[in-house]
Amino acid sequence: MGGSSSKKPFTEWDLVQFSNMTGVPLSTVETIYKDFRTVTGENNKMEKKEFRHLYKQMYQSSQSGNNVAPFLTDHDLDKMSDHVFETYDFDGSGKLTFEEFAEIYLMLTHYGSTTADGITHRDRFNYLIDQYDTTPEFITRERAEQIFSRLNKYNNWSNWNKTTPANSSQSSNVPTWEHHWNKLDDGTGRVQKSKFIDYVTTSNEYKRHFDPAVV
Repeated sequence: MGGSSSKKPFTEWDLVQFSNMTGVPLSTVETIYKDFRTVTGENNKMEKKEFRHLYKQMYQSSQSGNNVAPFLTDHDLDKMSDHVFETYDFDGSGKLTFEEFAEIYLMLTHYGSTTADGITHRDRFNYLIDQYDTTPEFITRERAEQIFSRLNKYNNWSNWNKTTPANSSQSSNVPTWEHHWNKLDDGTGRVQKSKFIDYVTTSNEYKRHFDPAVV
C-alpha cells in the first residue's frame, strides 16, 4: 500500500479477483483502464478531475442497475473523491497513478459489508499487500511504515464528512507506526505476512475496518 515503486503494474494484478472484490464487472475494469491509458499515455498519472470521473464510474458500475445509491449525491461523490485524492497525494504533486487509484477504490468502498462471495475487507487488505513484488512472505520495517501510515490515513478518511473537534482529537491520538511495529518485530527487521495481517486486523486502532460488527 502506497510507495508505488515496488508495486506491480495494474496489468499484472489478478483482475478477475479485483472485479470480484469490488463488485465492478471485469469488462468495466478493463475498459476504464484502457481509456485511462489512452488519455495519459506512458505518463500513467491522473489529476483530481480525472480521479473524480474514474471514481464515480467505478462506483456507479458496482451499484445495482448502475445507479448511484440515493444517499450519495454527485456532490457527495465529488467531495469524497477529492478528499481521498488529497489523502493519497503524499508528495503534493497533484497526480496519482492508476495503481494508486485501484488501491484506493478497493480499500474505501467496503465499510460494514461482505460480498455475496464472502469476500471481506481482510481479504482485500491481503490482496493489496500481495500486489507488491518484494519479500512476498514477509513485511519489512519499511513496508510496515508505509502500510501503517496509509491505514492512519484511512482512519481520518472514515470521518471525511465529520469535522467536529472531538474527531480531530481522536485522530491526533493514533499511536505511531513504530508503536505497532515494536510489538511485532523480533529484532530481525521483518515480520511474517500472516502475523502482520492478524495483528492489524485485530488491533483496537484498525479492527473496525475489518470487522463489520464494530464499524
